[in-house]
Amino acid sequence: MSRYVLLLEGLSSVTRSCDIKHEFEACGTVKEVERDAKSRSALIEMKRSSDAEYAWKKMAFCADGLRIDGKKWKVEYAIRDDFKYFGWKWTEGGDSPTPSPPRFPARSDRSD
Repeated sequence: MSRYVLLLEGLSSVTRSCDIKHEFEACGTVKEVERDAKSRSALIEMKRSSDAEYAWKKMAFCADGLRIDGKKWKVEYAIRDDFKYFGWKWTEGGDSPTPSPPRFPARSDRSD
């Protein structure tokens, strides 16, 4: 699991990268946002791990869920497979540790 990069799922087709960046900047400095229209997901790289943790806690555990452009966003820490899907280089050191059980359905609907 990445310490700096979050995976955002459940995006609307009209949600732009700059909209995502704007929402996450309320939690800290955003280094990069890459959106994938096909999977309706995005990777968000935060400058500090504490910013990523704060964003994850704030957005993943919203009482009513975080809804943007009519869609409920799901926020998780990115794992090695997410980096591979987006074509990003894994920069967290060795192999990804075994992730804790996901709060949301598996990401198996993606095709590589």
